[in-house]
Amino acid sequence: MKTPAHCATARALLALILIFSAAANADGFYIGAGVYETSVSFDALDDDDYTPAGFVGYQFLDTNFLMLSGELGYYDLGDYSDDALSVESSAFTLAGVAYLPIGPFFEVYAKAGIAAVRVDVETPGAKDNFDDEEAFGGVGFSFDILDTIDLYAEYLKFDTEVDTEMLGIGVRLDF
Repeated sequence: MKTPAHCATARALLALILIFSAAANADGFYIGAGVYETSVSFDALDDDDYTPAGFVGYQFLDTNFLMLSGELGYYDLGDYSDDALSVESSAFTLAGVAYLPIGPFFEVYAKAGIAAVRVDVETPGAKDNFDDEEAFGGVGFSFDILDTIDLYAEYLKFDTEVDTEMLGIGVRLDF
């Protein structure tokens, strides 16, 4: 069952996607998706999982020295379990991204923002849910292909009830 905070976050994300979709012909709009190796640490549980993510964004500043974007995303933070513990988590994110162009085809960037995180923890006889807004951030680099397709690699860290680190690759399509 979704909590009111998650429903409000989902509605806000949908509204922003519709706004961005209306401006799809405008320069600066982009979408992307990737796959991540996600590592978690919670109590005695340390595990890895492969998870998907997707995002939409708008680049509102594009110069030869600095590029700035706003980005909405969804990150599956993974499903983990052992004999005594099961953890499932995900996050909707709102982030600012600052890019530093290095040559005509290569960029490094930093991403920071807030994540609406849902964490479900189940132990024998007990089930807990943690819904909260937490900080997250990361760094990455991208390689431009044909000026509209970027291949990226990034590292992200979510500051949640479950320590989560992600290392991923993906593709971004610029409009």
